[in-house]
Amino acid sequence: MERLNASAILRVVNDLLSSKNAAELLLKLQLGLRPIAEIGDILVLTQDANELCALTSTFEPLSGVCLLDSSFVNTVFERNIYAANICQLPGDWILPSHCHETVIFVANNFAERKGVFVLFVKGDVDIGQIENALSAVDTLFRQAFLQLDQQHQMSQMLLDRTYALTQSQQRFQAYAELASDWFWETDESMCFTYLSFVEQKKPTNFSHFLHKSPINIRSDSESTQFKKWEHFLHLVRQHSEIHEFEFEAIDNQGHRVWISISGKAKFNADNSFAGYLGIAKDISFAKQREYDLKLAKEKAESANKAKSHFLAVMSHEIRTPMNAILGILELLEDTQPNEKQLELIDFMRDSAKLLQGVISDTLDFAKIESGTLALENSNINLHKLIKNLVQQFETQAVKKGIHFNAILGGGVPEQINTDGVRLSQVLLNLLGNAFKFTLEGEVSLLVNRSDTELFITVKDTGVGIDEAHIQTLFEPFSQLHDKQVGRQQGVGLGLSITKRLLELMEGKIECASEIGVGTEFVVTIPLIPLITADGHVKDAEIENSIPSYRILVAEDNPANQFIIKAILEKRNHMVVLADNGESAVAAVKKSRFDLVLMDMVMPIMDGVTAARTIRTELGELAPPIIALTANAGLADKTKCLNAGMQDVLTKPLNSALLDEKIKALFS
Repeated sequence: MERLNASAILRVVNDLLSSKNAAELLLKLQLGLRPIAEIGDILVLTQDANELCALTSTFEPLSGVCLLDSSFVNTVFERNIYAANICQLPGDWILPSHCHETVIFVANNFAERKGVFVLFVKGDVDIGQIENALSAVDTLFRQAFLQLDQQHQMSQMLLDRTYALTQSQQRFQAYAELASDWFWETDESMCFTYLSFVEQKKPTNFSHFLHKSPINIRSDSESTQFKKWEHFLHLVRQHSEIHEFEFEAIDNQGHRVWISISGKAKFNADNSFAGYLGIAKDISFAKQREYDLKLAKEKAESANKAKSHFLAVMSHEIRTPMNAILGILELLEDTQPNEKQLELIDFMRDSAKLLQGVISDTLDFAKIESGTLALENSNINLHKLIKNLVQQFETQAVKKGIHFNAILGGGVPEQINTDGVRLSQVLLNLLGNAFKFTLEGEVSLLVNRSDTELFITVKDTGVGIDEAHIQTLFEPFSQLHDKQVGRQQGVGLGLSITKRLLELMEGKIECASEIGVGTEFVVTIPLIPLITADGHVKDAEIENSIPSYRILVAEDNPANQFIIKAILEKRNHMVVLADNGESAVAAVKKSRFDLVLMDMVMPIMDGVTAARTIRTELGELAPPIIALTANAGLADKTKCLNAGMQDVLTKPLNSALLDEKIKALFS
C-alpha cells in the first residue's frame, strides 16, 4: 500500500475537475486511489434530516442499498473514516451480491453538507493502514463530493425545468385548442406565416388566410374604406401596436365573416422589423347581433315617431271641436239663462277647460317626442310677462286665503330674448301646481340673474313631496297621490313637458321638498342678448368693454369653426381660420394677430407642437395663445402651458368665460 504525495493528489484533483459526469468522476477517483487500495465499487450518500440517501454509484441496482440504523450512521460521522468487514455491519444494511468483504466509510461535512463515500475494497487489507492513508487524501473526497453534489443539483434542476416546460407546453396547447381566439404571425410584408388552428389541424374556414395579408382577404366593401385601411397601414409602417382592428373578410366558402385582430411588432436580433404576431377572433356573431339591435332600434324609433305623429294629429283634431264647445258655452251665457242653467254652464266650462288642458299637454308631449316642437325666440318684455302671471293667480290666492308674493331681483333685465309662450307655459305649470297643493301659507315667485343666466324660483308652503316621488316627478304620466289633497286632476304630463321645454331652451329645473313644509322649484335658463331689428346683437356691456381684435382660430372641425367664428364676430372681432397647426404657424409668421385660439388635437401638426413652434420661431413677437380643448384634465392644461400658451379653455366654448380671458390678456 502506497501513500499519495502532494503532486499525485493535485493530479487526481485536476482529473476530477475535468470530469464530464458522475460516472467518469467516480472512475477517476477509483484510479486515483489505486495506490492506496484496489477499490471495486463506490457508493456516494448524502444526509438530509438524519437519513442517508443515494446520490450516485458505480454499481447497479441501488434499490436494495440503505442505512436504517441511526446509531451506526452517527458512529460513521463521528469517526470520519470507518472501515469494517461486511460481517461487522448492522443487520439492516443490505448490499448487492457482488460487493467485497471490506467496506470503508469516508464521512465528512463537505461544505456544510454531510456526505459519505462507501468504498468496497477488493482483497485483504490492513484496516488501520488504509484508514491512515485515506485520511491523508481528504482533499480528494471533498472535491469529489462537491462536484457530484453540484452535478446532481444541476441535473435535478434540469429535470425540474424540463418538466415545467413540458407542463407549460401542454397547458398552452390545451388552452389554444379550447380557446375561441387563434394566434397568428406575419412576415415583414404582413402575410400570415403562422396560424395556430392550422398547426392544431382544426377544421376551419379560415385556413386559406395562410400566406396572405389582411388586405388580400378583406371583402369588396372593405376595400372602399380608404381612411380605415390607411390608418391600419400607418400603424404597420410605424410598427405600432394594433388593438382590435375589425374588418370583414371572405372565408374559403365565399361567405362574409368579421375578424378582429390585435398584435404587436416583432424584431430580429439586429433590431430589424420581422413582422407582427398577435391574436384574432371571429366576431361575426357579435356583428350580426349589433346589426340586429340597430335594426330593432330603428324600428322602435320609427314606431315611436308614428305614435307621436298620430297623437299630434289626433290632438289637433280634438282641439278644434273643443274650441267650438267653449265658444258655444260663452254664447249660451248671452241668452240670459236662469241661475240653475248658469251653474250647469260653469260646470261644463270647467270640465271643457280641463279637457282642453289635457289635449294641449298631450299635443306638446307628442311634438317633443317626435322632435317637431321648435322654439320661437324673440325679444320679450320679461317684467310684463311676470306681471300678467301674477294677475292670473292673485284672484286664486284671495279665494284660498294664501299670500302670493312676486319679487323681481335687482338687475333683472326688462327685455330678454327667449320663447315667451313656452316660458309662460313653464311658469303657469309651476305656479298652478304650487296653488293646487298649498292649502295655507304662501306661494312666492322670485326672479334673479347672473351674468349669463336667469334664475326663477317658485316656492310654496304646501303638503310637500317625499324623496321617492321626487325621483319620478319629471317622468311622463307621473302623478302625486296624497291623502290630504286626494288624486289631482290631469294626466301627469305637466312637469315632464316643463322639463323637456327647459332642455330645449338649454336650461334646467331642480326640485327640493319636505313633507309638511313645502316645495321649491328652481328654473335656470340662459340669458340671451337681445337681437335688434337689423339682426345685430344688442348688448352694450360687451360692445363697450371688449375692443375689436384680430384673432386666428386654429380648429380642424368645420362645425366648431362656424360656432367660434360666430361668437367672435358677434363681438366685432376679425377672425381668420386655420385647419391645422401647420397652417396656424404659417399664418402667424405671415400676418400679425392679436390672439390665437389653438385647438389641441389637429391633423398634420397638433396645437401643442404648433404653439411651441410659434414661441420658438417668433419669440417676443409671438401673439398670446389660448388653448381650446375637450380635455379638461390637469395634465393636458400643464402640457399647454409648458408649450408657451397663456391659458386654456375647455369645449364647449363658454362665451362669457372667453370674454373674461380676453379682458385679462389685454388689461
